[in-house]
Amino acid sequence: MQHMPDDPSLLPAPWWVLDDGMHDFEIELHRELPLGHPLHGVKASAVARCGGCDDVLFSVADRSFLWAVVHLTWTGREERAPWPMTTPLASLAELLTDWADYGCNDEEISPPEPRS
Repeated sequence: MQHMPDDPSLLPAPWWVLDDGMHDFEIELHRELPLGHPLHGVKASAVARCGGCDDVLFSVADRSFLWAVVHLTWTGREERAPWPMTTPLASLAELLTDWADYGCNDEEISPPEPRS
């Protein structure tokens, strides 16, 4: 696979960069995060969404991983582990490799299992 710079605007469809409403994803993420969740207490910024599975890509600060793909529940309240399902990623190339294996597209799909 070709090296890809960590630029969400280069992600292929069905991923799309959020122009508007990113703040809503960030607010919901922080509502849902229980203590002990890998993203609890960190700055996470929504940068893209997958049109095939509704997952949201967040850039992450102050963690060993730079990115996280999160499946929000939209309950508006704190969840119980393992929700919101989260897959930490070291790079966007890792996202493309993992999701390609699952056929993430406009059809109904199952994203990869989150890593610990």
